[in-house]
Amino acid sequence: MKILVTGAAGFIGSHVVARLLQEGHEVTGVDNFDICYSRGQKEKNLMPVLLHPQFKLVEDNLADMALVKVVKGTEAIVHLAAQPGVRGSWGSSFHRYVTHNIQVTQRLLEESKANKLKRFVYASSSSVYGDIAPQEGQDIAILNEEMMCKPRSPYGVTKLAAENLVQLYHQEYKMPTVSLRFFSVYGPGQRPDMAFNRFCHNLLHDAAHTIYGDGKQVRDFTYVDDVVEAIAASVTSEAAVGQVVNVGGGSPCTLLEAVTMLEEISGKTCPKTFLERQKGDLFSIRADTAKLERVFGTKPKTPLKEGLQRQWEWMRKFVQAEDEEQAIKAQVQPITGVDEAVLAEAKADEKAHKKAARKAKKNLGKEVPGGLD
Repeated sequence: MKILVTGAAGFIGSHVVARLLQEGHEVTGVDNFDICYSRGQKEKNLMPVLLHPQFKLVEDNLADMALVKVVKGTEAIVHLAAQPGVRGSWGSSFHRYVTHNIQVTQRLLEESKANKLKRFVYASSSSVYGDIAPQEGQDIAILNEEMMCKPRSPYGVTKLAAENLVQLYHQEYKMPTVSLRFFSVYGPGQRPDMAFNRFCHNLLHDAAHTIYGDGKQVRDFTYVDDVVEAIAASVTSEAAVGQVVNVGGGSPCTLLEAVTMLEEISGKTCPKTFLERQKGDLFSIRADTAKLERVFGTKPKTPLKEGLQRQWEWMRKFVQAEDEEQAIKAQVQPITGVDEAVLAEAKADEKAHKKAARKAKKNLGKEVPGGLD
């Protein structure tokens, strides 16, 4: 099958590309290498597949590129590209979330509606649910696909809006769509703003852990290979068409328990700094995966400790393979929804500073002929 993967150089996208190629598909990957985190890490994500004869990488922006050049002749689309991050979606950066999460999804659907796709897979998020109170007899809220969604962050709002668009195109144009709601995905290649990546980085550099809230919030952590399994199945499963399906890891625990597990794996400990809970962060959630098992005949297989061990080993190699200064820049740059105008101004100031330094050096050479050995 000829498959288009958007966000192909990202954390999940690069794993999906590798899996689809392994299955014998022809894959075109699109990525704009957005400034939200290190281009170097994204390039490393794709290194294992760049020379594969069945893979083609297109570097372009889905918001304004001519989509026909990547959509024409495509049999399936796995749409993973998005503006990520709950905390960065507040304030003046919201327009980026509207563009990359809603408008891009609509453009892809519109371009694809007449192409007789076999599948359109949309990557949604558990953030669409919002805070839902536990039902009677539950310690934490177990979220199923029939619950009313009330997102508590602008990011969640845009992911739900795009999910609704996907459903509309299925209903009105009979597009064979599938929406997968991911729960706290982790593993090798994880984005640098995400918790486990930051914790691993802190352990490697003996830095304090920063934890938002009291650390007792529960998440249903999902190893990336289990997410890829669900995506690969959704590309071919007829039972999945028109469905919205949770993809959760079956490994719910508190953030503090996960930190303790990582410290045991690494053999190191770090001090912890607790900050105020961030707006939009959910408290305690767990995925109901009954529909995942029913539709795909599969369920997450990777225990949290095993997945964290793999991520820790990857982080050690990734950081140690880099020059120390470059590794830190690549890993700790947060996703805060960078304003393009501010970034352009900073780059202009840096350029002017370098130009002034070269001029000063040149003048110094004129004043002291011959210089010093």
